[in-house]
Amino acid sequence: DDASKYLVHRAMHRWDALWAFHEVHHSAETLTPLTVYRTHPVEGVLFALRAALAQGLVLALFVFFCGARVELVTVLGANAFLFFFNLAGANLRHSHVWISYGPWLERWLISPAQHQIHHSIETRHYDRNFGAALAVWDRIGGSLRLAQGSKPSAFGVTGGADQPHSLSRLYWTPFVKSARAASRALPWRSLIMFPPASRPSSLRLFLIAGLVSAAVLALVSHSARAAELNIYSHRQPFLIQPFLDSYAKKTGTKMNVVFASKGLAQRLQAEGAASPADIVLTVDIARLMSYVDKDLLAAVDSKLLTSRIPPHLRDPQNRWFAFSKRSRVIVVSKQAKDAAALRRYEDLTDPRWKDRICSRPGSHVYNRALLASMIERFGAETAEKWAAGVVANLARRPQGNDRAQVKAIFEGVCDVAIINNYYMGKLKTSEKADQRAWADAVTLIFPNQDDRGAHVNISGGGVAKHSKNKALAIRFLEFLTSDEAQRLYSEINYEYPVVEGASLSGALSEWGSFKEDETPISDIAKRAGEAQNIIDRVGW
Repeated sequence: DDASKYLVHRAMHRWDALWAFHEVHHSAETLTPLTVYRTHPVEGVLFALRAALAQGLVLALFVFFCGARVELVTVLGANAFLFFFNLAGANLRHSHVWISYGPWLERWLISPAQHQIHHSIETRHYDRNFGAALAVWDRIGGSLRLAQGSKPSAFGVTGGADQPHSLSRLYWTPFVKSARAASRALPWRSLIMFPPASRPSSLRLFLIAGLVSAAVLALVSHSARAAELNIYSHRQPFLIQPFLDSYAKKTGTKMNVVFASKGLAQRLQAEGAASPADIVLTVDIARLMSYVDKDLLAAVDSKLLTSRIPPHLRDPQNRWFAFSKRSRVIVVSKQAKDAAALRRYEDLTDPRWKDRICSRPGSHVYNRALLASMIERFGAETAEKWAAGVVANLARRPQGNDRAQVKAIFEGVCDVAIINNYYMGKLKTSEKADQRAWADAVTLIFPNQDDRGAHVNISGGGVAKHSKNKALAIRFLEFLTSDEAQRLYSEINYEYPVVEGASLSGALSEWGSFKEDETPISDIAKRAGEAQNIIDRVGW
């Protein structure tokens, strides 16, 4: 951008047809900060076109190569370089205040004193210091003049004192002068911007231009390589690593993961705007809602996400999205022939199952979400009766995880348990023979297939509110709805895809699809507090 300013400015001094308009600016015999606005409208149009061309080209290149990974560094909303450049007195270049940066720095930056030299009427100062901010272009073009010992005695143009400064003269006369200059049959050499006396050697020009180009290309390529996403994950690393590896291979993005089963929301809240997090990934709607309650997720505008993910599996304000779902299923012992008749969650309260049910604690998020779905569907009173009925039929104190419930059935402790479906997939494909034996001892049942459908919970995520890479973060979330990612969820995690029509693989293909409860998962999350109160009262 600065180089294009230099070239246009130099052309206005070199070509008479353009100088006719630029002369209006130089005709000022006293410099004040308002002199910068003393320009002919034609000059204003030319510089506006220059800006559109130069900035449009450069910005397009950076957006193409770097996307959202490069941001303008600003101070109070202004370009940081220009902010500090003006703070150093650059806005006093059109004034009587003589500010020199010294001989070393003036070889790199144009000081106010150097620009005042540019406005000088003295012959020794003619055609010097065309640069706006950087002095390197004048060094390349052989037009640099340092401020040391060069303070001008007067400003303006030759014969300026004899020229009236009326508006009509300043606005209309340049058109006449420009037309006369353009009509002259000039030798082609007069159109050369760099006269032989000031023209730099070809080798020097080539080397400097090459260095500048190399620096720009290095910056762009470095920015493209430096694309990074920082993920805060409640999911264990081995469960999400295949997704990260696949995305990194496709895009070259570096994926950094911070894993913790608890405390990430509090960490993100404490970090505030300084947080490096771009994405939050977690399991269970209650954990996602904790981020919403703390206002830690950004609303996402993505037609792809909203078209591929059903409304009941995403936030109404698009702050979080489900990427896979798991059903809370019933598993029964193959030895208990009567247990095969179980069809509904409600059946678990039947006295026939007394001392025959195993469960992990009701306060765990999986069971709490199931109870919350029943509160949303039937009301708190009915849900509490159901929870109390399940507790009355427990074969032992609630304990362990979902795997432990399948093991308990294998060992004959109980005949029935409530688990997440993906635990069956993990047990059936385990490297441990005893765990495969546990899975072989039970039958999986999807409840309520003849009415509302089986309860589902989700794994999902969203974009961190203070992410510095929001566009890149959204692209990663969109990737998680791709056919490849949805297949990975079923192959690796034994979770069901959220995208309609996505293929099932592994153990899921054996069980097939199922009818799910389509109660909005966000409504279920709102009942978590009531569910916990019931769990406490019934002693689950």
